Amino acid sequence: MAGSARSMQNSDFFGLRVASCNYFPAHSKNGVNISARCTINAFMNIASRANNGEGQSTVIPLTAWGKLADVCAKSMSPGKEFHCSAEVRGYEARVFHNQQPVVMPDGTALTTNKLGFSITKILFGEESAKHIANEIQSGIRPADWNVAGSQGSVVWKETLKKRNLLTFDPNLPTYGYAKVILPQGPGIGAYTPQAVTSTFATPTTPAAGAVEAAVINAANNPGAVGAALFTPTGQAQTAGAPVNTGFAAPAGV
Repeated sequence: MAGSARSMQNSDFFGLRVASCNYFPAHSKNGVNISARCTINAFMNIASRANNGEGQSTVIPLTAWGKLADVCAKSMSPGKEFHCSAEVRGYEARVFHNQQPVVMPDGTALTTNKLGFSITKILFGEESAKHIANEIQSGIRPADWNVAGSQGSVVWKETLKKRNLLTFDPNLPTYGYAKVILPQGPGIGAYTPQAVTSTFATPTTPAAGAVEAAVINAANNPGAVGAALFTPTGQAQTAGAPVNTGFAAPAGV
C-alpha cells in the first residue's frame, strides 16, 4: 500500500453554549481503569445564507476526561459560553426509540457507529445572562457580584473558591453543574490504582429526547442547577454519612 496508513485530524469550536452535562466517576471495567469523564451536550449556532443569517442550532457531544472532567463539571453552568479544541472518536452507541433501547430478536442490543469529540483544550467564556439572573433571584449570587470593591463581589469570590474546592461525592445526584451517573453493569468495579488506565471508554448516549428535556429544564430554571452547589447563604453543600460505592475519585485522575 502506497503512502501513509495514518490520518490526522483536529476540530476547533468557538462560541459553543452548554445545553447539559453528565459526570461519570472514575471506575474500572473488566479490570481496566477508566478515567472520570464529563460528557457535555453543547449548542453550536452556525449562521448561513440558507437561514437568512440566523443561527441554525445543532447539539454536539463533547467529552472531557480526568482532571478536566472535574473542572468542567464545576464550571459548565447552563448556557455558559466556551471554546475548545477536540479530537473526533468513533464508538458504538445503543439505538433508542421512544426513549427505550432497541433490542434484536436474539436479545442483544442494537447499536450503531457514532462520532464524539474528546476535548484537548478549552477556554471558558461568559455565563448565560438568564442563569446569572436566576442565581441572583434564588439568593445564590449577590446582586452586586460584579461591582468591583463591593461586599457582594467579595462574597461571590469566596463562593467561587468554595465551588472550585468541591470534590466528587457519590451520595449526591450532582457534581457541580453536572448530573452524576454511576456506571453499572457486568465487569464494573472500583478504580484500582495498580491497573492500566484508559480514556477510550464508550461514551454514554442519552436516549432520544433526553438532551431536549435537559435543555428545556435548564432554560426554565437554570439557577436550580447552581442551587445544588450552594445554600442561599453561599456555604458549600454537605453530604450525609458516606456510603462505600467504589466510586471515590482517586488522586491524580
